[in-house]
Amino acid sequence: MVDWLGLTRFVHIGGSVLLAAIFAFRRVVLNPAIASVRGGKYTASLGSCFDRLAFWGWMTVVCSGFVWFGLVAASVAGEDSLLAIRPETLELILFRTQFGQLWLFRFGCSLVLGVFFFSRSSGSINGLFAMVILASLAGAGHAGAHSSIAGLPALAGDIGHLVAAALWPGGLVPLILFLRTETRAADAEDWSLVADVIRRFSNTSLVVVAFLAGTGILNACFMVRSPEALFVTGYGQLLLLKISLFFLMLGFAGWNLLVLKPCVIRLASVHKKPNLPEPIALLVRNVVCETVLAAFVLLVVGFLGVTPPPVH
Repeated sequence: MVDWLGLTRFVHIGGSVLLAAIFAFRRVVLNPAIASVRGGKYTASLGSCFDRLAFWGWMTVVCSGFVWFGLVAASVAGEDSLLAIRPETLELILFRTQFGQLWLFRFGCSLVLGVFFFSRSSGSINGLFAMVILASLAGAGHAGAHSSIAGLPALAGDIGHLVAAALWPGGLVPLILFLRTETRAADAEDWSLVADVIRRFSNTSLVVVAFLAGTGILNACFMVRSPEALFVTGYGQLLLLKISLFFLMLGFAGWNLLVLKPCVIRLASVHKKPNLPEPIALLVRNVVCETVLAAFVLLVVGFLGVTPPPVH
């Protein structure tokens, strides 16, 4: 049960991060760049690609949310399947437990987001609901299990950690989508847009990485309490694995920032051929590697949520 629960959490958290990342990337990075270079005009192919990605992210959140609730409810009721749970027990879990109430809130937000999304409402409204869905995951983690005031800093740190993750590493997926879409038949104007997006994303990521490190240290201090617990507990060992993967991601990010970004920006001012220059192709490959490492980080996070921390 724990294995399936950890995997389900991984899928659900990944879907939530991706969903919020799409709207955050467009709001913080892409829209300002397009306004600067193209006067705010999207290409049809780029807009439709982001809409499709947002739809599949939303579907992942909804479907995995049902599976997550079913696994938790079956575990609480001591049954092998959700279908074997009596209706009164299911009602008790849904309306009388913190997990059930949080699940109802998040499911309601997902439905509202779906209505707004399919009605083509403002991207700002969609982004707000996507961020709420992501941030509310903190209540389903270990930090959310503390009802005392002493646990509020950890809960706030968890919320900040999740929201920041929507920009980086969550923003890596829409960045890849943008680079692949915009560089297939780029002209001089498109290279300027690519360079501006890369510049804005890099600047945003620098701030986000520092914030992620700070909130991560805060959460680790609250949950682990002692350096020894990092090595002698399952939770601590998973946390060390997460930190190791994080530093590997920083290695790729640093190479992109210090070597490839200046090269691409310089290229944008002189390159006019309609093919994909090698520096941008290499940048895409590096970002894909970052994204794969980010997926492993989220996998570890999924299992951290079902592993008792030393503080408990």
